[in-house]
Amino acid sequence: MGWNAVTMPVGRLLAAMLAVVVGAQAGAIQNRPLTINDLAQPPSIRTIQMSPDGRQVAYLQRTSDFHALARAMDSVHRDDPDNLLHRLLLVDLTGPADAPPREIDLGTDIPVGISWAGPDRLIVGTIATSEDNGHMRPRRRSRVPYYRFYWRLVSVHIPTGQRDVLFGDDEAWDMRAADNFAEVVHPLPGEPDHVLVAAHRNSNFDLWRLDLVTGDHDRVERGSSNTVQWAANEQGRATFRLDLDVDDDRARIYRRRSGSDRWSRDESLTLNEFVDYIHRANRSIWAANTDDDDTVLVAVRPEGAERRGVYEYDLEADEIGDRVWEHPTYDLDTVLRDELSDRMIAVTYLDDRIRTRFFDRRLNAHFQALTAYFEADAVVYPLDVTADALLLFVTGPQEPGSYYAYSLETSEVRPLAAVNPALLGTRLSRVTTEQVTTRDGLVIDVFVTHPAGARPGAALPTVIMPHGGPEARDSFGFDPVAQYFAAEGWRILQPNFRGSEGYGRTFASAAHGQWSRAVQDDITDTLQWAINSGLTRRDRVCIAGFSYGGYAALAGAFVTPDAYRCVVSVAGISDPEAFIDWSRENRPDSVEYWTRQIGDPETEAEAVRAMAPVHQISRMRAPILLLHGNKDEVVPMAQTEIMIEALEAAGYDFRERTIRGAGHNFETPLGLGRTLALMEAFMGEYLDEVQPADRDSWQTLTEPERINLPQFRRVMGLPDPADDSPNGLTEMLGATTDTADEFPDDPEN
Repeated sequence: MGWNAVTMPVGRLLAAMLAVVVGAQAGAIQNRPLTINDLAQPPSIRTIQMSPDGRQVAYLQRTSDFHALARAMDSVHRDDPDNLLHRLLLVDLTGPADAPPREIDLGTDIPVGISWAGPDRLIVGTIATSEDNGHMRPRRRSRVPYYRFYWRLVSVHIPTGQRDVLFGDDEAWDMRAADNFAEVVHPLPGEPDHVLVAAHRNSNFDLWRLDLVTGDHDRVERGSSNTVQWAANEQGRATFRLDLDVDDDRARIYRRRSGSDRWSRDESLTLNEFVDYIHRANRSIWAANTDDDDTVLVAVRPEGAERRGVYEYDLEADEIGDRVWEHPTYDLDTVLRDELSDRMIAVTYLDDRIRTRFFDRRLNAHFQALTAYFEADAVVYPLDVTADALLLFVTGPQEPGSYYAYSLETSEVRPLAAVNPALLGTRLSRVTTEQVTTRDGLVIDVFVTHPAGARPGAALPTVIMPHGGPEARDSFGFDPVAQYFAAEGWRILQPNFRGSEGYGRTFASAAHGQWSRAVQDDITDTLQWAINSGLTRRDRVCIAGFSYGGYAALAGAFVTPDAYRCVVSVAGISDPEAFIDWSRENRPDSVEYWTRQIGDPETEAEAVRAMAPVHQISRMRAPILLLHGNKDEVVPMAQTEIMIEALEAAGYDFRERTIRGAGHNFETPLGLGRTLALMEAFMGEYLDEVQPADRDSWQTLTEPERINLPQFRRVMGLPDPADDSPNGLTEMLGATTDTADEFPDDPEN
């Protein structure tokens, strides 16, 4: 779906026609070759929210300038988008569709978050410069620390642009010792000029009722120095409080029932127990509230159930009750809640792509029409839901991600902003969803990225990319890695092998103990299907993956050594036994999961060793590339170091690089760009008969004097170095001095 879509009506009868029209427009503008610079751009939008009446949308848009705090901390050499200044923009959905967004003046404040407090009132979390607001450095030495910057909440009246500092500026500055000193808990819609805020005062994290106009504040609930979170009900009455006491090693959860003024302590957990509690919550255990104080909705797969669904849960009895919703084929993915009431309004699940079902019939009818409108090219995610409008995120293989507003009254779709404008004019590749039957009769989904411009049905060099997890999955959407390699003319295969998420308990558990066995057979059968279908050249195939996908790539090297011309493992597991030992020491709550997935090294030592790439090198033949971020806290870099030592001892043909400053997911533009460039250079030697003239060779990328640093500066969306001499490349990235380290080992990276 192209970004040049204009405001147009959406209805069931017009949906198919409109999809064709807009799809044709998209193809017309996507004609520029895709580059690493395009893909690795930091997101242009930091946060986006629709007003409660659905008439306005506010968002923070990235600029190319560093903000004052980044400069003061000498952080301008790090490729962290948080170091770039964002501006606050406002779209009036009642105005002309082609009207430019209005910029809200925040003076020298650095905006970091936004929250609507009413139809015409926006609260902006900012970082303020002390001296700009009269808080000057003391002339004489003082025991009280001086802070050059501090957090504050600014209330903005949209019609007039009037700005008011909540709590008052002096008091906000006095609370500067706390990180992010205040957060909005409830907008109090029944009181247009007030909001409920949790904030630090005298070391305690209390709950305050703030006047948005005057900044006056009244304390409504007392917390403690250990309080870290508050929550309120639909009426704005505090009902939940969380205290974390590090010294006492306790996490305490307090609740208040309706009709009572008393707080009761529901749970007291050790911090390790609380970490497990949070881990389970992040797996979507708690879903929504109900009208009963003692009952909540949870998203779980109860013992004996095949699929994850929504169930009632009795807080007093600690028991799962009746099932509320379950899909007949797929696991529940997420639950969408009303922001004020915390009641469930919709559920999502994935077949080949994410699907959303609203429980309100009128809203669901509108959303299904929207889905039909966009579906041929993209997937629709609802972000904000009001009585009159929806805020949507639309993404797909040829739609990198854009925000839209939809009016329920007029059935109009209005484009707002693109996540990565650099990609809008690029030539992106289409993706199809295929079903492959494995050797034992299991049917799996496979996502095939077909290079743009390739002759239909042509057999092409191919990269098979197993996903991470292993209990994760791929789906129809925009995958930057697959798109980049497809732009090189390679067909990309991404199988949802057994063990992938979303297909039910039986499908997930079928991978337990089968990492280099049945799971790898699914990957091999996917490749064989592509060869038999005439999509893949048998003699031009590489396997590459991240995390578990990195393990699967190495497993492919010894399970089917003749299938692949090259192998790439990025942050992959090489020695499962050593990984479980590391987990036992560093992440004990995950040991049960990993022994269930892999096997128990103490009781199944031979089987675990048989699936370990580090012990199967004698069976491997293809050249190997190992990449790992030195800040990886999920799969330790020791896993790659173990493999390097074993490969060196065996005299094996391999290459390796450390991606400095990168975590497990290579989150930063520089880390992602560096990783893709190295993978492309390595795989290109084995997939392409003739190397493209514009491709950097492995030698170019790994010889320090020839690293194209200006290119990576532009990856961050920064001005050309020639236009910004005070912040030249040396100051930004440092001088490269060691062939083993593409970039300097920053102590903070």
